[in-house]
Amino acid sequence: MKIDRTLFRAAWKDLRSRYFLNIMIAFIVGFLVKDGYHYTSDWMAEEVAGSAVHAQTEDKKTNFEILEEFIIGQRLWKLKAPEADTTAEKYTMGYLAVIVNEVTDSGSLGFGVLNGVNKILFQGRIRQSVVIFGMVLLSAAGWIFWKNLLLVGRCRYFLERRLYPYTRADRILFVYRTGNIGNVARIMLLRSIRQTLWNLTIIGGVIKYYEYLMVPYVLAENPTVTTKEAFALSSQLMQKDKKTAFLLDLIMLPVTLLDNACFHLISFFFLDAYRECIYSEFYMGLREAKLPAMTGSKLLYDVYLAVGAKASVYPDEHCPTPYLRHRQWLTTDCERDYGGNTPVLLFFFFSFIGWAWEVFFYLINDGSFINRGILTGPWLPIYGVGGWIVIYGLRFLRKKPVMLFAGSILVCGGIEYGTSWLLELILHKRWWDYTGYFLNVHGRICLEGLLLFGVAGVSMTYFVAPIVDNLFHKLSGRARRLLCMVCIALFLVDCVWSAGHPNMGNGITEGFH
Repeated sequence: MKIDRTLFRAAWKDLRSRYFLNIMIAFIVGFLVKDGYHYTSDWMAEEVAGSAVHAQTEDKKTNFEILEEFIIGQRLWKLKAPEADTTAEKYTMGYLAVIVNEVTDSGSLGFGVLNGVNKILFQGRIRQSVVIFGMVLLSAAGWIFWKNLLLVGRCRYFLERRLYPYTRADRILFVYRTGNIGNVARIMLLRSIRQTLWNLTIIGGVIKYYEYLMVPYVLAENPTVTTKEAFALSSQLMQKDKKTAFLLDLIMLPVTLLDNACFHLISFFFLDAYRECIYSEFYMGLREAKLPAMTGSKLLYDVYLAVGAKASVYPDEHCPTPYLRHRQWLTTDCERDYGGNTPVLLFFFFSFIGWAWEVFFYLINDGSFINRGILTGPWLPIYGVGGWIVIYGLRFLRKKPVMLFAGSILVCGGIEYGTSWLLELILHKRWWDYTGYFLNVHGRICLEGLLLFGVAGVSMTYFVAPIVDNLFHKLSGRARRLLCMVCIALFLVDCVWSAGHPNMGNGITEGFH
């Protein structure tokens, strides 16, 4: 297959079709799975730039340094990021920087285990070792049943997006909805293991990377294929076209280099989604050219991915891999009213998710459990209020995702700034402080946090809230009412108690003068 302008023009057309949703899908899936998608282009960028794409600060270690620490036992691992002393360091502070914990910093689950053993044997830090081992287990489960399946779902979304402009975000849950979780997880796991082993040979790793490149696309079209069939189909599709795929990465290398110098904003607003569109077109081009002569060609049977059905969405009723009826709750419909007792349930859901996010963040950062927020219970009302306003107050923006993104930033940023100011005024304490973060305002809000609010607002509106509402309606009306009454009663008791005994202490608040 030759690379010409037709491929890039088709990908550009795909990207422009509902552009904002495309970049959101690429960002959200990429953020959740932190996949090795940019293996080749990022590797080339590192070689050209002479440094790693992700800057390593003094508190982060390479695999070799972890191994050295394990054997010699001389260096101390620091879970908590140091204070930013330089401008460059300040730009790397924040949730997105710290969330890369010891397991991911180590580079693999194996080195995460090694680091945990090191803490027990040489440093006597049992509590942090338990945290590390726990994160290793969670990472392993997430890698097998979450990350790899979302990668296939992302491929499915962009394959449908080529021909159907109103493809919904729930397409990334394609594997879950068709019930082929075990089969896809096994094949993608074997793909990762094989790739890791081939990487030890360096040159073989690059060759096999491109040979296995189409495995997730094959699974996105037919998640019922066997392991042997998936690898065979990918190998046949990439035969004599590994160089073509390499050239595609090489062409995108200058943009990747520029992205590294722009805080990865180019990836967010353009490169990640555009690359997905390019490879979707590339897969379909290979499929069209080689399918008739391929062994096992009947396995690639989804004709509605190759020929449009003259509709705005993919015709599910003609999908050769049918969706399971009992998993229809995984569908999304953002235009619903969310009436009845759903507003109360959504408030507590958003409050709990916000609390869980911050507790998880500090668990990774400090290696200890810290009950975040001014209240005692497992909820942060600031997230509940923000999410509630986005879902209900910004309902008129649901058909305008760009405006919804901006509106979420303004609403949630205003709530965060106002709440911080009010707590400082009344209690003379700060429950969060962004001083030193890039583009912060009085330490109360910062650019990174605002962008996360925007992404969260869009994600909640188009994806999370509809699915959660589907789950709520699986409960009987009486069960929902009882759940609402219990949550409200506990919340009011917590508010009364915390008015006289606010949740304070190390890791929760800091003095303010």
